[in-house]
Amino acid sequence: MAGHWEQRNTDWWDTTVLNCSLCGQMIPRDIWVVEAASETRLFCGPDCERLYLEYWLPKYGASQRDASP
Repeated sequence: MAGHWEQRNTDWWDTTVLNCSLCGQMIPRDIWVVEAASETRLFCGPDCERLYLEYWLPKYGASQRDASP
């Protein structure tokens, strides 16, 4: 895993919502950030990153889109 924790520094009135790239859970403060290639993904923790890399990406990732007619 290549991610790292970052803390959101927002004002108390800011209503911007960030969601986990895998499970969709709202992320209020601590974000697990993964920067790969030219893409940045935000996760709620390292477990979602691992599940994304080991399950979602091999099953639904780029290779599946390339195989479609």
